[in-house]
Amino acid sequence: MTTTSTVTINRPVLEVWAYFDNPDNLGKWLRGHKEFKHLSGERGQPGAKSVHIYEEKGRRMEMEEEIVRRVEGKEFNGILRMKGIMESTIRSQFKDLGDGRTEYNCVVESKFISPLWKFLCLFMGHSFKKRQDADVQRMKEAIERGG
Repeated sequence: MTTTSTVTINRPVLEVWAYFDNPDNLGKWLRGHKEFKHLSGERGQPGAKSVHIYEEKGRRMEMEEEIVRRVEGKEFNGILRMKGIMESTIRSQFKDLGDGRTEYNCVVESKFISPLWKFLCLFMGHSFKKRQDADVQRMKEAIERGG
């Protein structure tokens, strides 16, 4: 399953990049994000590994992240894994539109491991897209209001 979200942010590309690249901001725009733990490698660089902890509806979820590619101010790619459930490849691109505006594009390719989740995905695909769009919109709003 692949979902794509694109938004224009009324801030310069390097400001958008700096906000996106700061793990302290994750909880401000990713719904349910509670904690970021760096595990290994140079933080924020290809090969680095970390854990993202989410809490929703009384449930705690952990996702392991591995950074695959990073081009300062332009691109950030990683893999998120939820053991036994899914693996998602995330490609984030930042395009300088001029006039102090940035186009942010996020493509997520998710592969479900669990037979149950493979089945549920048939009915829940729209909710994954809706959630991704909402997260990207929250990022835009947070950056535009300065925090």
